[in-house]
Amino acid sequence: MRATTTLWQDFKRQSIQEAVIQLMCREGLGAVTMERVAQEVGIAKGTVYLHYRDKQTLLEAVKDSALTPLMERLDQLFDSDLDPPRKLEAYSLRYLGYFDEHRDLFRILIYEREVTRTSGQRFRGDRYRHLVERTTRVVRDGVDGGVFRDVDPGKAAAMFVEANFAIMNQRLRGGGDTPVEDDARLISDIFLRGLVKRRSK
Repeated sequence: MRATTTLWQDFKRQSIQEAVIQLMCREGLGAVTMERVAQEVGIAKGTVYLHYRDKQTLLEAVKDSALTPLMERLDQLFDSDLDPPRKLEAYSLRYLGYFDEHRDLFRILIYEREVTRTSGQRFRGDRYRHLVERTTRVVRDGVDGGVFRDVDPGKAAAMFVEANFAIMNQRLRGGGDTPVEDDARLISDIFLRGLVKRRSK
């Protein structure tokens, strides 16, 4: 019985989140209110509050759910047998490609929301720290393997993650129609050119 209740609660939360996405993509962020979401799902407004205490909590839950597949793809990459330079190249392609696939949703969830929030908030988030920590290991492996120069892995990782975030934001703002592969290559080329250890002649 308990498992059935949990499944039903999960289904309800998913239905509410899907309603938020439909509302945002159809009418924009301003259309998302707890009352409108309830109408979209066909439930009482109080039911929405049973699952999410306010609009911000609900939007965070939608963003977390939307970003979970990306984090899974990046973790698969981090756990792969690729060498450090190839991991960083693939990181940019997967990261930017994912946001490109879901551009309308993330333009609202990330860009439009970020401009109204304190920019420092994301640096304290678990997802941001996770990406920096995993990337730090890749850079450290490259340094230990003699592929990368002797740099501070944590600082280099933070720079790399930030470069991808900056390009992603530019793409969400409508910064040209450059193919995602070109932007991923640009980040990798600039970053790896400075990171790769130069062979002594």
